[in-house]
Amino acid sequence: MKRVLGWVCGVVLALVAGFWCVTATADLALSAGVYGTPGTYKVGTCYDTDSSRKNSDYDCYGDFTPDGGTPADAVYVHLTDTGNDYPDGSEFDARQGIEPRTIQRAGFWGVVGELWQVAICVVILAALAYQAIKPRHESPHNREPSRRQKAADRVGYAVLVAVPVGLLSLIAQAAQPTP
Repeated sequence: MKRVLGWVCGVVLALVAGFWCVTATADLALSAGVYGTPGTYKVGTCYDTDSSRKNSDYDCYGDFTPDGGTPADAVYVHLTDTGNDYPDGSEFDARQGIEPRTIQRAGFWGVVGELWQVAICVVILAALAYQAIKPRHESPHNREPSRRQKAADRVGYAVLVAVPVGLLSLIAQAAQPTP
């Protein structure tokens, strides 16, 4: 029973992490400039949505203007969960996704802001894959690890790469200057 419950919890966690990974990767691709319309986002106002003020979570309202566009081409966009309290009137490079209301900060700081999410997803998915692949018991008489153990070890290397990438991204995001 314990084993079945572990597998069910693992599958649910994998589905949640997989969904988060897909959305975070799409946001990362938009921030990196893989697709979307380049432009500038001008902050009208930002406010803290966390009433306790312990964990600030900012929403911003402003206008996105495509590169080469005029103020008449600007689209009013509400950004949720920005992680930054941008000063009113500040501007930063942004990219507009397929939907007009999808805006991501572009450039280095936009990529850093999304990279930690992708790294955490990779860590979770790789750790779950390692647990699923590794053999329950290795024979103490074998000097050579089994093919399953070798495969599990290779998946485990993804964790060793993704953890520092995620941590460095979080540290860089905390140290970023506001525009």
